Amino acid sequence: MDKDEFTRYLTTFKHYSSKKVKSIELNISAENVDKGNIRITDIQLQEGMQATGEIPATQDILELTRFNIDESHNATTYENVYLGDQPQTFFHLEERFFNVMGRGFETITIPNVYHEDYRIPILTTGLDLTLYPKNDYDFLRITSFYGGFIENQYDRTYTDETLEKNPLNYRYTREFCFPGGKIGDEIILSAAKQRASVNGKVIGLGVQKFNVGQSSDYDGIKPVYYRNRQRFMLLPVGATRINIQFMKKEQTGNLIYMVDAGIGFHGIAEFKQWTWGVSKI
Repeated sequence: MDKDEFTRYLTTFKHYSSKKVKSIELNISAENVDKGNIRITDIQLQEGMQATGEIPATQDILELTRFNIDESHNATTYENVYLGDQPQTFFHLEERFFNVMGRGFETITIPNVYHEDYRIPILTTGLDLTLYPKNDYDFLRITSFYGGFIENQYDRTYTDETLEKNPLNYRYTREFCFPGGKIGDEIILSAAKQRASVNGKVIGLGVQKFNVGQSSDYDGIKPVYYRNRQRFMLLPVGATRINIQFMKKEQTGNLIYMVDAGIGFHGIAEFKQWTWGVSKI
């Protein structure tokens, strides 16, 4: 062979998942070798179909769950109430989806549970949101529910004392922001695709800044920017609350700032659910 370095050899075989490995027997055959040594350092046995290092690949660790929807489960017994569109049963679905709607600043609650069988362990997953505003807007912020008020006045978005309790003086563990837009925009925030867009136009990731008004002090009138590290929304196991905040600009003297103007919206929340596949070690 004349090799100074070790070579890694891989092979796969099928095994009954309900049984455990008791022992491994390895036989080595060498041909056309006059002299020398064969050294074997390690033997690793690993579940799954992907060859990795010391832990399995995520494709093997995670297993996509599927479920059925039987619309007749809660159907009414009144005749002709469905006007010909009778309840159906859908099999082997991969995505949960919920209709969402609101007006003004809204908090929606999304359940990441496998209600068909609560014994199945469900894992954290990414949330895909599609929203359609019913009015023009100047700024949109989608956040997790966990956060709080910025205590240091000079770390706030608006430092003027009259705007102390403005919503943009509160920060959250996860936030994703969009610049202003028009009624009927298709706003997509997709954790599954790691992509955000408005009417197909991609919104930047990483640290972004948005013009959210103007301030006035001894230095004169200056624009106010909201800086944010864009983060997609996640759904841990259970019920997760997500804030949706469409805003409009309002002016008082030389101050311009964002407020809740009661902008309506509707849309869809979608996500896939995952459980454990092979063991993690």
